[in-house]
Amino acid sequence: MIETPVDTGADETDIAPAAEGDVAPKARTPEHDSKHRFITAVLIGIAAVSIPYLWVLWDLWTAKINPIRSVAPDNFYELQARGMFAGHFYVPTGSLGIEGFLHAGRTFTYFGIWPSIIRMPILVFTHTYDGALTAPSLLIAWLLTGVFTALLIWRIRILVRGSVVMGRAEAASYGVLTATILGGSVLIYIAANPSTYDEDFAWSVALVVGALFTLLGMMERPTAKGAVATGLLILAANLNRSPTGYACVIAALLVAGWFAIGKGGRDQRKWALWMALAGIIPLLANCAVTYAKFGLPFGLPMADQEWAHINAHRRAFLAANGGKAFSFGFIPSTFWAYVNPTAIRISSLFPFIGAPATPAHAVDAVVLDQTYATTSITAATPLLFLLSCWGLITAFRPKGIGNVRLTRLILIGAAIATGGVLVWGYIAYRYVADLMPLLIVASIIGLIDIWRRLALKSTRARGWVLGIVTVLALFGIAANGAITATPSTWFSKIQVAGFVGQQQTLTPGALSRTVIRGDVLPYYAPAGTLFVAGHCEALYRSTGDSFANSPGQQIQHSTWVPVEQAGYMIHTINMQFNVTGWKGPDVPLFTYGGATLLLRPAPGNKALIQVIHASPTPLAWPSSIGFPFPQVLHGIYTITVITDPYLKSILVNWYGSTMINRYLAGNGPALVTATPIVTTAPLPDIQVSETPMPPPRMSICRALPQG
Repeated sequence: MIETPVDTGADETDIAPAAEGDVAPKARTPEHDSKHRFITAVLIGIAAVSIPYLWVLWDLWTAKINPIRSVAPDNFYELQARGMFAGHFYVPTGSLGIEGFLHAGRTFTYFGIWPSIIRMPILVFTHTYDGALTAPSLLIAWLLTGVFTALLIWRIRILVRGSVVMGRAEAASYGVLTATILGGSVLIYIAANPSTYDEDFAWSVALVVGALFTLLGMMERPTAKGAVATGLLILAANLNRSPTGYACVIAALLVAGWFAIGKGGRDQRKWALWMALAGIIPLLANCAVTYAKFGLPFGLPMADQEWAHINAHRRAFLAANGGKAFSFGFIPSTFWAYVNPTAIRISSLFPFIGAPATPAHAVDAVVLDQTYATTSITAATPLLFLLSCWGLITAFRPKGIGNVRLTRLILIGAAIATGGVLVWGYIAYRYVADLMPLLIVASIIGLIDIWRRLALKSTRARGWVLGIVTVLALFGIAANGAITATPSTWFSKIQVAGFVGQQQTLTPGALSRTVIRGDVLPYYAPAGTLFVAGHCEALYRSTGDSFANSPGQQIQHSTWVPVEQAGYMIHTINMQFNVTGWKGPDVPLFTYGGATLLLRPAPGNKALIQVIHASPTPLAWPSSIGFPFPQVLHGIYTITVITDPYLKSILVNWYGSTMINRYLAGNGPALVTATPIVTTAPLPDIQVSETPMPPPRMSICRALPQG
């Protein structure tokens, strides 16, 4: 039963009689007051969390604001879009590295085409922003999630409580809930890594929540425009990410069945066909794209991925699971990882809250692909978890209040959306994004029901509830912000140094207790451990990630990320092309003991850089060959080469992007093979020089207590 409108704390507006000749002001209605309070609260909530969100997306310890900040791989969607311009889905061979799928002699990406489609209006005019559109895309998806969340709150509240006036405390709680969803959840975490890996998750949340909103609207008040909007959102969801797209399809078919059996009224049965089409057409589009790429309508041919050809553990993982990466046997492990209430660390070291120090592990005797240190929704997002439990009970209990029963089908669809990550043998915090639609819808229902129960309670009681909701929200925002700001494997050295420097400023004593020293870097240590190499020749921080199943990364000590490195490890090399269409011979740029860094000609008037070892290490990955770049007459290119004897690696950076990150044996010496400086003709085809750089101060390392 819908509640009778009552006053729950709204102010009355007195309208004075109009003077003669004046136009009488229009009286404010209770509905107007409710909308005004609600919109104001939601906007304040979004504005409040936009500050940390934008810092994470645009800066994150880099000490500069960059709205197009990106992390490799960052150009997969652009490559796919340019293929689509040519009428196909394949991309240049080798352009996807280990992520590429080989089918019918072509290379394809398993990522959806929706992020490629939204880039096409820009890419059709320029190549300038190739690899630079991920951060803007993440921001748009985040904003849409906020918009759809607000619309969903308003729609569900009307279904549950009718036109009951919304008081200030209730409105404020919805602003707090919106802030928690946008800034106190995994959504801020995936903004920290503006790469191909995270973009589809951000769009999945926005599109699924939008589709659930329109599906609920169709059940409440069906229209042709609503049906079309639903179909388009479900289509976009299917073209973005298959598991959550399938969930939207199932939800649409459930709504179609609901109409077909007359639950919406006998005169509304015609909408069953509309809803069926809104689900089936997007599903067929998804199948068509998948078939065009891989020759099958559903799933992925995991054995065709480059990584399966390279990595022995991936092959063992597939063999143990019948050639598939999905299994119901993974559910105990994945479910526990994402709901484990102890999957969080509280410490005296800035930022005081963190993910577990070690990777998640299998619960049963199953073989998982990869696992990372993963916090859970119960530990890091307690407000959403608790409200969701309340909301699910509210929605499915017999004789539910108001029209809350209408939310049951969209809750089922949102629950199905979680299935993909629960049966996937890979555990990482970013996958919690697939749980977000369920958490959003269920927590909205729960919070609305709480305020329904508080309608006749005292102002003090309502204040206590708002306070509890706010405290839980602040914890979630702090926890996710702290976990997001803590370095992971893909952080750059500048970012890690910025983070550790902040730890040293705020909590120097606690930081000193994390330090170990030595001359040999161990392969593994728990997250947060600092390692001082030699007499401050280098400083490293452990991410806690294990690379035991990836020999190429294990031998490079990839668990550790550098904070500071001595000057002898870092060289800035310049290359100048003095001829057009240089064809060789190869030019040595740099030597390190028995290893040589070569400049080599590449097809299409391009060049590339490759590491050659005197005694090659039999590692297929990471690759020893960098990506090709164009030869420009008299153009000067600059690369930074870091040879680290502790990490046992050579890192070649190309204008902020990693070109090569490869195992490097031996201890040098490191020498740039510079060519003589010549200013008169004839110039050498390739001139190589080194730019001297001031030695690093190693200030963080030197400030640590001596052991």
